[in-house]
Amino acid sequence: MKTPHGNHGLVQALLGLLLSTWAASSLALDSETKSRILDTRNCKACRLQGENLAGLDLRSVLFEQADMRNMRLAGRNLSRAVFKGANLSGVDLTGADLSETDFSEADLTGAKLQGANLSGAILVDAKLMKADLRNADLKGAQLNGTKLTHALLSGARLREANFFETDLTGTNLKGQVLIGLDLTSSILRNADLTGVNLSRANLDSVDLRGANLTSALLLEANLNNALMDGARLIRANLSHASLMSARCDKADFSLANLQKVNALGASFIGANLRGVRLMDADLTQAKFRHASLEGLLIKGAMVCESDLPLAVKRKGSCAEATFITDVDDI
Repeated sequence: MKTPHGNHGLVQALLGLLLSTWAASSLALDSETKSRILDTRNCKACRLQGENLAGLDLRSVLFEQADMRNMRLAGRNLSRAVFKGANLSGVDLTGADLSETDFSEADLTGAKLQGANLSGAILVDAKLMKADLRNADLKGAQLNGTKLTHALLSGARLREANFFETDLTGTNLKGQVLIGLDLTSSILRNADLTGVNLSRANLDSVDLRGANLTSALLLEANLNNALMDGARLIRANLSHASLMSARCDKADFSLANLQKVNALGASFIGANLRGVRLMDADLTQAKFRHASLEGLLIKGAMVCESDLPLAVKRKGSCAEATFITDVDDI
């Protein structure tokens, strides 16, 4: 049935009125938002998805719990702004100044942060899964409890950053210099740590199961209570490291340097220890069942109460009985 000409004109008029009303309300909302940002510096819980914030001074603005999904803020200065609990998933912050910015509990899943300045930023309990942080500056950033699963971190500057209980599952930190970094209780399962320098790092209770640490430097690192099942440490250097009560079952340590390590109570069940240097190491109570020991060098090692095959087990002073002077002695 055809609509009469008069009715058709009425419909068009009503549609025009509705569109003009919607446009006016949209402009009013945008104006109000800009006023909150410029005048009160408080945009808490603002719904900003799709908004254009070009030309606005965004420094030190409160964006707590704001909806800023997929916004384009590349190159902007957002230093000292507060995004606590905000939704910033998919946001583009490439090259942005985010120094001393508070992102605690914020959702930055899939965010683009390549080359961004995050020095001194607070990212406690934030979600950065699959975020692009390549070449970002995270010096002194707080990442306690942050979820960085499969995030891109190549070239990122992580000096003095705090990663306590951080989830770095599947991340790529290949070749990074992370000397003295605190990664206590963090998760690095299946992470690529090839050639990484973690000398003197605190890796107490860290989860490194399935991680690739081939040729990594872990000199004097604290790996007490670490989980390293199935990890690859081929040619890694762990000289003087502490591995007390660490679990390294089925890990591959072939040709690695574990000279003078403290592996008291550590487990190497089923591990590949071919050609490993364990000279002067403390292997007291360590477990080696089913481990591959071909070419193992343990001159001067303490093997008290370990289950090394043919290890010297004599009654009396453990110290006197377990100093091995030559690999042929076992």
